[in-house]
Amino acid sequence: MSSLQNKIADRTATVGVIGLGYVGLPLSQHFTDAGFDVVGFDVDEERVSRLRVGDSYVDDVDDDTLTETVARGFRPTADPAKLAGCDAFVLAVPTGVESGTPDMGAVRQATRTVAEYAPDRDVLFVCSSTVYPGAADEVIRPALENSGRIPGDDILVSVVPERLNPGGEYDFEEIPLVVGADSVRERETAQALFDSVVAETVPVGETITAESAKMIENTYRMVNIAFANQFAEFAENAGVDAWEAIDAAGTKPFGFQKFTPGPGVGGHCIPVDPQYLTWRAKQTGTGLSLVDNAIEVNEAVPSRVFGQIKTALSAHGTDLDDASVVVLGMSYKPNVGDIRNSPALDICELLINAGASIHPVDPHVDEAVIVDERYEPASAIDRGTLRSADIALFLVNHDKFDTDKIAEDSNLIFDAQNAVPEYNDTPVVRLGDGNSEVSSSSLKSPVSRR
Repeated sequence: MSSLQNKIADRTATVGVIGLGYVGLPLSQHFTDAGFDVVGFDVDEERVSRLRVGDSYVDDVDDDTLTETVARGFRPTADPAKLAGCDAFVLAVPTGVESGTPDMGAVRQATRTVAEYAPDRDVLFVCSSTVYPGAADEVIRPALENSGRIPGDDILVSVVPERLNPGGEYDFEEIPLVVGADSVRERETAQALFDSVVAETVPVGETITAESAKMIENTYRMVNIAFANQFAEFAENAGVDAWEAIDAAGTKPFGFQKFTPGPGVGGHCIPVDPQYLTWRAKQTGTGLSLVDNAIEVNEAVPSRVFGQIKTALSAHGTDLDDASVVVLGMSYKPNVGDIRNSPALDICELLINAGASIHPVDPHVDEAVIVDERYEPASAIDRGTLRSADIALFLVNHDKFDTDKIAEDSNLIFDAQNAVPEYNDTPVVRLGDGNSEVSSSSLKSPVSRR
């Protein structure tokens, strides 16, 4: 066992987490819980100031947990020089897509920062940011070499893709993590670090394999969500209740995993990662038409939902340019406050451009993360506003939403989540309900829900 592995084993190693967002902050908390000294670096000084006083902006780390984590020695900083004493560095900076091309700017800059400030001894560098297959070879190792480090020698390189599930049913430590590295020494060192915080690590032979595994995971989800969304459109035209059919298919105990339709796909991973894969595929001369088509299907859903909302309002005697609309849910998934790539934002933009007056509500979204004040959500539903609105859009099924009261107070509901209960006096139009022709007569009673 190397000296670095010994330091990890006896918890005398200091871990530097680069990027303190939705991935980096939970990682910092779990490494601190495991007994490591943790330095958390972020270029956003306002974020760092909030963290120091126990003010969390991440759903999975509440204020009390953050306060305890800081008290146990977690040190948030915007000063890269504070990284000089670290033995292991975990990269958790954001990545994205610009005009169909992966944006690795933050990864490249963060790697240079580590290379500049890492101590002159053996250290571990782990990329947990989501990157395209081959990024470790084409971005990370060259950036380290250009800064005078020797990947695989004095700086051990590994890729351990994040598998956080905000608002999901699995705890962080229950989710196995894939560990990819190009040498046994690098792989075992990275495994030793992550074995301290999760129940299982899954070693693979190269960094590109770990990068590819992340692409497979999220592209699989995106393609199957696209099928569910496209099936919902088919169901509306064929007179099929998509939700009942999908539930019935889900009773099969093998060979099937249930995915459901919705107003679109959002978050950092699902809309972005498949584009890394298709971009790389084009470079290698490989066609991934299935993935390309699935991306197109999902990107079109917000516009289709907008059209259905317009039709429902018209059938109810209201023009969209004169409509008051309560939007229930602005984040990309239930019970989280993350608005990145949320389809709710796209739908709101379409509504505003059409002249509608929107009233967003989301109990999880911090209004500070909303760049455009037109989308700033109230934290709770105002019953007076709901009662006077022409339509309520149920876009995100947060547990904090009381669907009984929503149905009781609404004049008309568009339900994109199959969440609203049946009410005799509340017209409800569901996405994928088998009723593509929304008429005034069909809105006199709610759509049948079984």
